[in-house]
Amino acid sequence: MKAVVRTCFVLLFVFSRSSVAAPQTSHLESEYVLFSQQTQESKKSFQRSLSGLYSIDSWKEADIAQPYRDFTQLYQAATLAQLELETLMSEVALVTNTQPIIPGVKSEHRAKQKIDTELKGEAHKITDLARCSLVATDIPGLVQAFELLNNEVSVVAVKNRFKSPTASGYRDLKMLVRLPKSQMVAEIQLHLDAISTIKNGAEHEIYEQIQTIERIGLKNDRTLSEFELAQIAQLRTKSLNLYQDAWQHYLRPEAMAS
Repeated sequence: MKAVVRTCFVLLFVFSRSSVAAPQTSHLESEYVLFSQQTQESKKSFQRSLSGLYSIDSWKEADIAQPYRDFTQLYQAATLAQLELETLMSEVALVTNTQPIIPGVKSEHRAKQKIDTELKGEAHKITDLARCSLVATDIPGLVQAFELLNNEVSVVAVKNRFKSPTASGYRDLKMLVRLPKSQMVAEIQLHLDAISTIKNGAEHEIYEQIQTIERIGLKNDRTLSEFELAQIAQLRTKSLNLYQDAWQHYLRPEAMAS
């Protein structure tokens, strides 16, 4: 009799454990299916954003010009245009979770220097008196910012260096836009965080080293030696590898799922 009671007790214990464990297994399976669906949707969303980024063509309107030819009048207007641009960029940053970088209006000295040396003295041709940047943490955020800006301003030029990077491997998206209130042309740059960090850090140091080597040749009025040329080539390769590694970071599976 005691043996029968013990057997019944064991069976009841096993059945009760099984009935508790079953819902747990079902719950875990549901969580896995949901996670898998979310991951797949994240990957699809990322691929749409990456395709969207690559689909942005580089182009430029003919004869882009500011509304003023007189430099004094133009520079005064640029100060107000900078404020207009900063307000716009701050609003876009809030919606897209990007970080605005606001350097302020280009200095009068640098503006005049650029007009004299690069623009044949034509003040109305300068397009970066008012300028701002947005730094995104991922590709979807960068593409979203680009699309929002297209709805808010009149775009007159686009240079997509994500699609066609520079020889150094640097990538960004540059826009020239005509602001709706001031009608001034301003420059906007869209960056990815890791690439922007290299540009303002390691890449700047590499550029300085290359400039130092080249200045030595100019100072001594001679061509660079094979050793010096090899140094420069090595530095440029280092720059390219840094940018390539940073770009690949945004293309990895973990970036897709973020």
